[in-house]
Amino acid sequence: MFNAAQSEADRVKIRAFPWHLAHGALTSIFFLWTFGGSVFLLFLSELGLPKAQIGIVLSFFPFSGLLALVFAPYAARIGRKRVFLAAYTGRYFVIINLLLLPWVLTHLGQTGGIAFVFGIMIAVAVLRALGETAYYPWLQEFVPNSVRGLYSAIFNVLSTFASAAALLVAGAVVGSGTGLGRFLWLIGLGTLIGLVGIVAMKWVPGGAPDPREGTSASHFLNMVGALRNPNLGAYLRGMGGVMVGSMLLTSFLPLYLKEQLGLPAGTVVMLDTVVMVGGALSSILWGWAADRAGSRPVLMSTLAVGLFIPAGWLLLPRQIPNIVVWCGLLYFLYGVIANGSAIGAGRLLFNGVIPEEKSTAYTAIYYAWMGLTGGIAPLLAGAILTFSAGLQTRLGPVALDGYTLLFLLAFVLLVYGLFEYGRVAPDDVYSTRAAIRKFLTRITTRRG
Repeated sequence: MFNAAQSEADRVKIRAFPWHLAHGALTSIFFLWTFGGSVFLLFLSELGLPKAQIGIVLSFFPFSGLLALVFAPYAARIGRKRVFLAAYTGRYFVIINLLLLPWVLTHLGQTGGIAFVFGIMIAVAVLRALGETAYYPWLQEFVPNSVRGLYSAIFNVLSTFASAAALLVAGAVVGSGTGLGRFLWLIGLGTLIGLVGIVAMKWVPGGAPDPREGTSASHFLNMVGALRNPNLGAYLRGMGGVMVGSMLLTSFLPLYLKEQLGLPAGTVVMLDTVVMVGGALSSILWGWAADRAGSRPVLMSTLAVGLFIPAGWLLLPRQIPNIVVWCGLLYFLYGVIANGSAIGAGRLLFNGVIPEEKSTAYTAIYYAWMGLTGGIAPLLAGAILTFSAGLQTRLGPVALDGYTLLFLLAFVLLVYGLFEYGRVAPDDVYSTRAAIRKFLTRITTRRG
């Protein structure tokens, strides 16, 4: 599939792709059965956490990304591959302790159980942040630029299929009974699967220790220089708008479906598979388009269409027949848009924004900013839902409550992110408008 002329070094990297693909698929299952997606949100709700506290727990993971600002040079000197393997393995041995939660609840009560969950999630979040601080520059190293778009698409497709299968199982398990036991079963099995996934990364090349990395002072100066790069600044502002907007839209969406639309918990989990289907069906197209037309045309086009998603949730009546079908359509569109924007943004970052020789400083800033904006979003969402709990009114056909405020704010922030991404320099020949013109010209020529 990757039949373009490659150097021997690139061919070595390409031959190792199956190991990384296996890791992605298995880790997706672990993620969705433990602290990712609607399963974890329903688990916290079952534990009895109010929405404000749920927002705090969800913020642990992105806020831990700020550690990248100080840890990145150490990861490079120790060896990015070594750090990634150690940190990710460590998080599995930490999260498996959640299986002790029934004992903790019995002996220490709900307050003790919540504190126990908080402690484990903080430790998992820190280990995840340390591992991903090493992972992103390593990813830039072991995926050749010439095939980054297509490979990202294939990676997304395989991970999506694994995720869809995981969600079908999770939906059946969560919908089959009550209590915390069904969630703990998923956490235990998901952790074992994740351990197999981390073993696969042993055969991915690169990530060796880099003794050339300077002191913390020089790393700080490198980050200051990176922040003065207007191209990086525009990328980060666009990413921040899209990150916060997307998370405001999705962080509490499973509870919205359950509480406001009346869908059963099992159905809510199953709907996540529709996102996976949308992503899987569109990923290869997005990757192919990004490698040929450039990253920014794919990114800008998908984000523009994606504005219909918060508008759709805002305008969707809450009491209509076949509500699950309409929810499924919005979930499907989100899957298509999320995968396209992720492929476009990731390729633009590594092929156009981050110079490979300065990846330590640039990726540290990128990951920390992703953590800061991603951490603010669930806290903000939880606060909005908490303080607007008594708001129940209507404006014509539209219900006005805390969820309405989330959808409106998400729309505004996505528009801002789209505008800022438009300031980032294209990484290939075509600007967004030029790519669209070329596409329309080809269609017109063929019809003629």
